[in-house]
Amino acid sequence: ANVNIIKRYLQEVKAIAIAAGNFAAIIVPAFFVLVFTNFFSRETYANPDFAMSLVYLIILSAFGTALAKVLFNKLVQISTPVFASSVTYLMTIVAVGWGLLDGERFTMIQALATILILLGVFLANKRN
Repeated sequence: ANVNIIKRYLQEVKAIAIAAGNFAAIIVPAFFVLVFTNFFSRETYANPDFAMSLVYLIILSAFGTALAKVLFNKLVQISTPVFASSVTYLMTIVAVGWGLLDGERFTMIQALATILILLGVFLANKRN
């Protein structure tokens, strides 16, 4: 949900309920993605890495996404939407840092894309 909607209309709703509603809303589209990408095929289940991949997917979903969404919703409720939105930019910087520590490359194209995004955010928030 949008940070302004959470702050204005969902202030009294528990952060976990907001997150549950967000994830419930994407169940059907996610199911269709799985169907159309042949996730439910025998070939997928026959892959020897399938079980461990699914375990890691569940761990990432529970701790990387669901918990973060609940904490973010709570942050919006106890602070301002502007502050909560700015935290999302900090999370991106931390994620890039973790990637670099893990040995991933940060290419010139990614740097240019980052600058383009930040320029767009600046222009969108620029006061007239």
